[in-house]
Amino acid sequence: MPHGSHSLGEAVAPGRTMLRLTCPACGRRGQYRIDRLLDRYGPDIALPDLRHELARCSRRGSMSEPCQLGYVDPLDGEPRR
Repeated sequence: MPHGSHSLGEAVAPGRTMLRLTCPACGRRGQYRIDRLLDRYGPDIALPDLRHELARCSRRGSMSEPCQLGYVDPLDGEPRR
């Protein structure tokens, strides 16, 4: 767990092939093949860092209107809270 965050390799549930994200602020949605994410970023990338890499959002550094991109599905097999 790098820096207190789960890594992509730790969080992906067996049998899951896609990683879905959505942003309620701008309506952006996307899904990515996990095998390709692992090839490109490696299993050690922290999930918050991966989210920022995938977002490439102009709001990324904004404190007043931050990027709200988040994972749609639970990544560790546990329900979202």
